[in-house]
Amino acid sequence: MLDIRSERAAANRRSIPRFIFTESFKVSFGSTVLRMDAYNLSVGGISGSILGIGNVPEKMTVEVYIRNFRPVMGRVRWARGREIGITFTEDLANHPQIRALVKCIESGDVGGFETPL
Repeated sequence: MLDIRSERAAANRRSIPRFIFTESFKVSFGSTVLRMDAYNLSVGGISGSILGIGNVPEKMTVEVYIRNFRPVMGRVRWARGREIGITFTEDLANHPQIRALVKCIESGDVGGFETPL
């Protein structure tokens, strides 16, 4: 797990390219589940806007549900009103579907994305 407070993590996060990703996803913490509209996605995290009523405090540990993939653990890096940015705290080596999705977005081939088995 990557410590998001470390200078190495901050340097790595800035160097990770972000890609426009405009799909809904869910974030859960405790017994709360919030639906969100994504702005962008990278191998380092996801950002978006909360739909409906709710908020997520900074530094909160969350589970992120993208499409029908297995959830990935993350931490709220920043929160401004209804908009939040989440850093993945789990290695995406354990999440080949999300890695494949980012790769397809990067190459501009989102329509051709197929879920790896």
